[in-house]
Amino acid sequence: MDLSLNLNGFGGRSRGRNKLATLYRLVDLFHWSQAIYNHISLRLPGEGKHEILINPFGLLYREITASSLVKITTDGRIIDPGSTPLGINQAGYILHTAIHEAFPEIKCVLHVHTSIGAAVASMECGLLPITQGMLS
Repeated sequence: MDLSLNLNGFGGRSRGRNKLATLYRLVDLFHWSQAIYNHISLRLPGEGKHEILINPFGLLYREITASSLVKITTDGRIIDPGSTPLGINQAGYILHTAIHEAFPEIKCVLHVHTSIGAAVASMECGLLPITQGMLS
């Protein structure tokens, strides 16, 4: 499966919706999501455009489809609410738009909660530098 984010050309925005929905399903398959409190966003192509796709708040990753994704501008205007009446998570929107605005070369932003990450975050000592790879 080609998951590259070259979205230029005919149907680029539709292709972007499909690839982003596929990414949501893959993240769910790998158990990197935590209920409804994660987000993945995709910057849409276009000169001078500041539009992203993001998940509607309230759907599990395995429930997200290309048509349910919400198209929103980085200044908060919802262009296409998708196929649900759910809206978006404001915290996710703020985080993702800040990254997309600060780093225009970034096309896709993932905010996930892995069980391993949650376990380390729960430890009082946090992440310990106990291997060579962790020291660099």
